[in-house]
Amino acid sequence: MTVDAHSTLKRFTLPQYTRKDIWIFAAVVPVIVLVYNSLLFGARYFTERRVFLWSSLATFVILGSFWFVFTWIAVTLRNRFPQDSDLMKRMLISIFLFILINALIVTILFWGYDYFHFLNYELNQVRYQWTLLSAAIFNVFVTILHEGVDSFDKWKKTMLETQQLKKEYMQSRLLGLKSQMNPHFLFNSLNSLSSLISENTEEAEKFLDEMSKVYRYLLRSDDRLVTLGTEMQFLHSYYYLLKVRYGDGINIHLQVSEDQLSLLMPPLTLQLLVENTFTANMVSKDSPLNISISSLGEQWLQIQHNVQQKIRIGMQESEPAGLDNIINKYRLLCGQTVTIRQTDKQRVIHIPLIGQEETTVT
Repeated sequence: MTVDAHSTLKRFTLPQYTRKDIWIFAAVVPVIVLVYNSLLFGARYFTERRVFLWSSLATFVILGSFWFVFTWIAVTLRNRFPQDSDLMKRMLISIFLFILINALIVTILFWGYDYFHFLNYELNQVRYQWTLLSAAIFNVFVTILHEGVDSFDKWKKTMLETQQLKKEYMQSRLLGLKSQMNPHFLFNSLNSLSSLISENTEEAEKFLDEMSKVYRYLLRSDDRLVTLGTEMQFLHSYYYLLKVRYGDGINIHLQVSEDQLSLLMPPLTLQLLVENTFTANMVSKDSPLNISISSLGEQWLQIQHNVQQKIRIGMQESEPAGLDNIINKYRLLCGQTVTIRQTDKQRVIHIPLIGQEETTVT
């Protein structure tokens, strides 16, 4: 098979309204075949084997072919009217079109069988009218069934996303607590505090105050979203602890618009990004790690830093812990994508900010 032929086959897919289409088809179409043919041939359909087999096969092929037409129309209308508020409009248009097409199918069966004397069939106007009525009833039933299955799939997907979001937030909180409350960080913080007490008591008091703010925020960060202003206040305290420890080895530059401070983001997002940065890169006075957090457009933040990765012998490079968690949370919360660009010298991360009405998971 050539590349062009393979690409053509890959692009061609049968229309599908729900993941249960094949099961609905298997359950509904055989019933319609029985009803249509019993109205077409009457008692002959059940008493003459030849009539039963050939009429069933012919009707099944015709209905099966038009089933894909019905599905294509339904998918097109759903794409045209995707909102839940458009459900009644979508259903009414679907039912109207389906009844017209089914009337055409019934007419083809009755008048076509009569014209070609298929299985010695003779047209019966009364049976023709009853079949039209049956087709309309089937159309209404199948349309409601499809919409019900589609709504159930959407509800199930929303429930799964909600559960995943809860899991992401639990992992996020654990990551934040683990990164700060592990013995190494606590030991380094206390060591810095001990040095300050003997050298500068005023600075030691400030360090202790900022340290308490960091831990208080970490322990209380249960909200699904916080304002950028709240996250920035926490980042100031967190940066102070890093600055005391690393001195001129780390610098964080903030250029955030005041208009963005009321926008929302998951708690600990900036802390995780900053922590990942100094954890993965070398920090020294001679080669300082410079991190810049700035506004980008109306609802985006840009986190940028120079790359000077630590040398890890015998270890494969991987994404820092927590970054995948942040990406997943934004995807679930607002459908936005966190973008990452990296060169040998620089890494740039774009983080979306969330408006009050933008969250997709409630």
